Amino acid sequence: MRNRSKASVLALCGVLAALAVALMFLGGVIPFAAIACPVLASLVLIPVYAETGKKWSLLWYAAVAILGLLLAPDKETAILFAFFGYYPMLKKLFSRLPTAWLKWLVKFAYVNAAIFAAYGLMIFVFRMDAVSAEFAQMERYLLIVLLLLANLSFLLYDILIDRLEIFYHVRIRPKLKL
Repeated sequence: MRNRSKASVLALCGVLAALAVALMFLGGVIPFAAIACPVLASLVLIPVYAETGKKWSLLWYAAVAILGLLLAPDKETAILFAFFGYYPMLKKLFSRLPTAWLKWLVKFAYVNAAIFAAYGLMIFVFRMDAVSAEFAQMERYLLIVLLLLANLSFLLYDILIDRLEIFYHVRIRPKLKL
């Protein structure tokens, strides 16, 4: 973290939190964006983590997750952010694993556990009728295809995070006067 006052860190986190919540809000406004918008909102964590460090990033994530659950019109979007929004930070922890195959094994175990936990919570605990009805209409093979597509999307998301971190550190961060 660069040497800066708590006020400037708080202002940066507040502005980027507003951006992330606005992106989650779009998840309920734009049809079929319930999954894309929490992913985009989680990418806002990259500059927060780069500029403020782990402690502020965790606070930022918690604030955005709570605000999303309170304000987002589509609760599926908010719950997905709550389960996946911290992944850019978690990815740093996974990168410490010794071998590449172990990193990917742990990453895919995480994403599948998070998918089942998030949708299990939506269907069985919160009784979200729209999500339950959507899954009830689908055949079992289609659910498997959706899970495979989610894993493929996660792979692309993981690669995107690496690329965006490099882009941020090389192109954007040097130009910032924070």
